[in-house]
Amino acid sequence: MSSSALSRRLALRWGAVTLGSAAVGSAALGSVALSACSRGSANETSSEISPFDDEVRAAEQARIRSGHTVQRNLTAAPARVSLGARGVDTWSYGAEAVGPEIRISKGDRLNVRLQNDLPAETSVHWHGIAIRNDMDGVPPVTQERIRPGAEFTYDFVAPDHGTYWYHSHSGLQADRGLFGALVVEDPNDRTGADEDVVIVIDDWLDGLGTTPDAVLRALSPDVQGGHHGHGGAPPEVDDAEIDSAAELLASGHGNSEALGGMATHVTYPLHLINGRPVEDPFVVSAAAGTRLRLRVINAGAETPYRFSVAGHELTVVSADGQDIAYTAGDEILIAPAQRYDVLVTVQSGSWPIAAKVEGKPGGAACLLRTPDSVARVDLTSPAVLSESGGRLVLEPTLRPSGAREQRVPDREYSVDLIQAGDRYVWGMAGADAGRLIMKQGERIRIVMNNNTDMWHPMHTHGHTFSVPSYGGLRRDTVIVLPRAQLAIDFDADNPGRWMFHCHNAYHFEAGMTADLHYVR
Repeated sequence: MSSSALSRRLALRWGAVTLGSAAVGSAALGSVALSACSRGSANETSSEISPFDDEVRAAEQARIRSGHTVQRNLTAAPARVSLGARGVDTWSYGAEAVGPEIRISKGDRLNVRLQNDLPAETSVHWHGIAIRNDMDGVPPVTQERIRPGAEFTYDFVAPDHGTYWYHSHSGLQADRGLFGALVVEDPNDRTGADEDVVIVIDDWLDGLGTTPDAVLRALSPDVQGGHHGHGGAPPEVDDAEIDSAAELLASGHGNSEALGGMATHVTYPLHLINGRPVEDPFVVSAAAGTRLRLRVINAGAETPYRFSVAGHELTVVSADGQDIAYTAGDEILIAPAQRYDVLVTVQSGSWPIAAKVEGKPGGAACLLRTPDSVARVDLTSPAVLSESGGRLVLEPTLRPSGAREQRVPDREYSVDLIQAGDRYVWGMAGADAGRLIMKQGERIRIVMNNNTDMWHPMHTHGHTFSVPSYGGLRRDTVIVLPRAQLAIDFDADNPGRWMFHCHNAYHFEAGMTADLHYVR
């Protein structure tokens, strides 16, 4: 299908999608979204920039290019995946529990052909990249859903270095095995790292008696998944899977002082690092004295983790791909979709690398080992995942690297993060929720008012933002604590239409999402 034909087809749907993106699955909350959408001026809403317009192509052409093109192929398909001694049926890229790592350099053009061999429609979102809008991978907003048996080629320039990741943006598919790491290397890296290793942390339940879609049904029988227009038809689930999912919800929410109360809804039966459980761990091998860079990605659907390397101080050098002022600590708290780059100076021996579930027992672990080590480490020991009591690095303490431009916002919006009573129905409401409109060159401020009793990792597509109350720290995913207010600022420099949502996969699927609209 040509891009012009696809543009016309998507444009016909946009009236419905505008309302659906702010809806949260109930008539009362839906009426909030409707009234909000009606506030925009006729001139602004009628001149919206689509993913296929000239402004999008011009922004892509203006990006700094290395002149190098990297080509990759991905196939999304059902697979039997080994998780230690367990074999589970899931959906994945390449028959592993985590997709293949993709490494490119700043300014490279990435060309990825995705073949869909799933029994469902799919897509790929390139999380954190300042990507061209028609490659963002959010059907039906920026592309048609990729149907079973079909293929789609993602083709874009990666303008900024950093640690990113890719994942399905269709329903709850990313809570299976449909995700992987995307590293954009800096040709002028100044960290002094000798070696560079990716650590992907994930919470896993698919194939262990239940599925992500069964969990959503257990959380809320009224929410079928994809109701906000972006997920497509959810897979069918049976009563046994829902019963198993209900057991995962019955063991309590856990409590976290760092997160202001309830930590999670779901008690995941398994946690993985680089697709492997503690009894069959991933091993990082490095010589003593090595300055090791660990690129830590939380690919989990819901779980926050405390990350640490036993016996080693962490120096945090990057957050969500953005360079920061170096910050030392013993642990970092990392929310779903966030990434941190940390430096460690490797000490001789064998050391657990731990990702402890915040607010609950359990977690994932792997091993850091020097070639001269003869020590044996039992990663299944409860002590590995116990609270360490070390210095915990929280994102409000981080600061950007270098001075940031101070500028008064051209537009300021206020959005309420809400829950529908005690139902598992989440949303973004208030007068501005359905009219987040901007023009190129403007600076935008969005004030998020969390009116719920749970924290939310809030994510913008296509943009990084600064957090004024954190000294201008730049991120693309930030924690908003319960009953708290947090403002983010960003420059409208990437035209098109973009999602803005909670990256708790179940909150998102239950309605906590809105759209950013560029107008002429």
